[in-house]
Amino acid sequence: MLRYSIQRRFVSTFYELFPKTFPKKLPIWTIDQSKLRKEYRQLQAQHHPDMSQQGSEQSSTLNQAYHTLKDPLRRSQYMLKLLRKIDLTQEQASHEVTQSDPQLLLKVLDIHDELSQMHSEAGVKQLAQENKQRVQDIEARLEQCYKNKDYATAVKLTVELKYWYNLTKAFKDWVPGEPLELNY
Repeated sequence: MLRYSIQRRFVSTFYELFPKTFPKKLPIWTIDQSKLRKEYRQLQAQHHPDMSQQGSEQSSTLNQAYHTLKDPLRRSQYMLKLLRKIDLTQEQASHEVTQSDPQLLLKVLDIHDELSQMHSEAGVKQLAQENKQRVQDIEARLEQCYKNKDYATAVKLTVELKYWYNLTKAFKDWVPGEPLELNY
C-alpha cells in the first residue's frame, strides 16, 4: 500500500489527502472539481516550501495527488491500481488489453493517418470535436463502471481513453504538411 507523509500524518491514498473533498476517504470516480481545486490551493498554502521546512516533499505529494485525481485518465489508472492492483501505467498491462481488441488500435491509426493527410484546419477541428465526444462518452461509461464495480470494463475503457487522449495531443500539435508523431 502507498504511504504518504503529510505533517507526520501517514495516509494510504491520494483521496485521504483531501478530507473536505473526500470525507469518506474512499476511491470514487465522480469528483467536484471546484471543491478539489479549492482544497488543493488551501493545502498548498500550508505546505508550500516557502511556508514550511518540510514543505517541498509535502507540496510535491499534494501536486501529484491533485493532478492524478483531477484528470480522468490518471484517476482511472490510479483507481484500478488501488482497487484491483492493475497498473495500466505500465506498457505491458496496456498492451495486453490492446491485444484483446485490435480493432481499437486500427481505428486510432486510421484517424491518425487521416489527420496526417489533412490540409485544412476545419477538417482537423471536425476530427478533434469527434475525438472530444469519444472522450466524454468513455468518461461517462467509466462513471457507470465504477458505480457498478465493473472493473473489467473499466480496464478496457481506461486503455481506450489513453489512446484518445494521445490523439488529442496530435490534434493540438497538427501543422499542415508536417509529420505527426504518434505516441502510445
